[in-house]
Amino acid sequence: MKVSWLQRLLPFLGGQQGDVLQIFTPQAASHRGTGTRLVLAGATVLGIALAGVVALSSLIMLMVAIGTIYFLVTQVLGVRLDVDPRAFVERAQQYAQYSRN
Repeated sequence: MKVSWLQRLLPFLGGQQGDVLQIFTPQAASHRGTGTRLVLAGATVLGIALAGVVALSSLIMLMVAIGTIYFLVTQVLGVRLDVDPRAFVERAQQYAQYSRN
Protein backbone atom coordinates (compact mmCIF):
# COMPACT_ATOMS: atom_id res chain seq x y z
CA MET A 1 0.00 0.00 0.00
CA LYS A 2 1.52 3.27 -1.08
CA VAL A 3 0.70 6.38 0.93
CA SER A 4 1.79 9.34 -1.15
CA TRP A 5 0.88 12.03 1.41
CA LEU A 6 3.10 10.33 3.99
CA GLN A 7 5.97 10.26 1.52
CA ARG A 8 5.45 13.95 0.81
CA LEU A 9 5.41 14.74 4.53
CA LEU A 10 8.52 12.74 5.40
CA PRO A 11 11.48 13.48 3.09
CA PHE A 12 13.42 10.35 4.13
CA LEU A 13 10.66 8.16 2.61
CA GLY A 14 11.36 9.47 -0.86
CA GLY A 15 9.83 12.93 -0.78
CA GLN A 16 11.61 16.20 -1.42
CA GLN A 17 12.34 18.94 1.11
CA GLY A 18 9.98 21.40 -0.61
CA ASP A 19 7.06 18.98 -0.38
CA VAL A 20 6.73 19.44 3.39
CA LEU A 21 6.21 23.19 2.98
CA GLN A 22 3.79 22.57 0.12
CA ILE A 23 1.48 20.38 2.25
CA PHE A 24 0.78 23.19 4.73
CA THR A 25 0.51 25.95 2.11
CA PRO A 26 -2.88 26.74 0.54
CA GLN A 27 -3.04 26.08 -3.20
CA ALA A 28 -4.05 29.68 -3.87
CA ALA A 29 -0.61 30.78 -2.66
CA SER A 30 1.40 28.12 -4.48
CA HIS A 31 2.67 30.63 -7.06
CA ARG A 32 3.87 33.13 -4.42
CA GLY A 33 7.39 33.51 -3.10
CA THR A 34 9.06 31.23 -0.62
CA GLY A 35 8.75 33.71 2.25
CA THR A 36 5.00 34.12 1.76
CA ARG A 37 4.50 30.38 1.50
CA LEU A 38 6.58 29.86 4.65
CA VAL A 39 4.47 32.40 6.57
CA LEU A 40 1.23 30.82 5.32
CA ALA A 41 2.44 27.33 6.19
CA GLY A 42 3.40 28.52 9.68
CA ALA A 43 0.01 30.15 10.13
CA THR A 44 -1.70 26.93 9.02
CA VAL A 45 0.28 24.82 11.48
CA LEU A 46 -0.38 27.38 14.23
CA GLY A 47 -4.11 27.31 13.44
CA ILE A 48 -4.20 23.52 13.58
CA ALA A 49 -2.31 23.55 16.89
CA LEU A 50 -4.63 26.21 18.31
CA ALA A 51 -7.69 24.19 17.29
CA GLY A 52 -6.17 21.16 19.02
CA VAL A 53 -5.59 23.14 22.21
CA VAL A 54 -9.18 24.41 22.15
CA ALA A 55 -10.50 20.88 21.63
CA LEU A 56 -8.34 19.48 24.43
CA SER A 57 -9.34 22.23 26.86
CA SER A 58 -12.99 21.65 25.96
CA LEU A 59 -12.59 17.95 26.72
CA ILE A 60 -10.98 18.74 30.07
CA MET A 61 -13.76 21.20 30.96
CA LEU A 62 -16.37 18.57 30.03
CA MET A 63 -14.71 16.05 32.33
CA VAL A 64 -14.60 18.60 35.15
CA ALA A 65 -18.30 19.40 34.63
CA ILE A 66 -19.26 15.72 34.68
CA GLY A 67 -17.17 15.19 37.81
CA THR A 68 -18.80 18.19 39.49
CA ILE A 69 -22.29 16.95 38.66
CA TYR A 70 -21.38 13.48 39.95
CA PHE A 71 -20.02 14.98 43.17
CA LEU A 72 -23.12 17.11 43.69
CA VAL A 73 -25.50 14.25 43.04
CA THR A 74 -23.70 11.73 45.24
CA GLN A 75 -22.36 13.88 48.09
CA VAL A 76 -24.75 16.81 48.37
CA LEU A 77 -28.04 15.22 47.32
CA GLY A 78 -27.14 11.83 48.76
CA VAL A 79 -28.19 9.81 45.74
CA ARG A 80 -26.47 6.45 45.66
CA LEU A 81 -25.39 5.31 42.21
CA ASP A 82 -24.66 1.62 41.83
CA VAL A 83 -23.39 0.43 38.51
CA ASP A 84 -23.59 -3.32 37.95
CA PRO A 85 -22.03 -4.47 34.68
CA ARG A 86 -24.00 -7.72 34.80
CA ALA A 87 -27.25 -5.75 34.63
CA PHE A 88 -26.08 -4.08 31.41
CA VAL A 89 -25.18 -7.46 29.89
CA GLU A 90 -28.52 -9.01 30.91
CA ARG A 91 -30.44 -6.07 29.45
CA ALA A 92 -28.46 -6.29 26.21
CA GLN A 93 -29.22 -10.02 25.97
CA GLN A 94 -32.93 -9.31 26.49
CA TYR A 95 -32.90 -6.72 23.71
CA ALA A 96 -31.07 -9.17 21.46
CA GLN A 97 -33.72 -11.82 22.06
CA TYR A 98 -36.53 -9.36 21.32
CA SER A 99 -34.89 -8.22 18.09
CA ARG A 100 -34.52 -11.80 16.81
CA ASN A 101 -38.24 -12.48 17.17
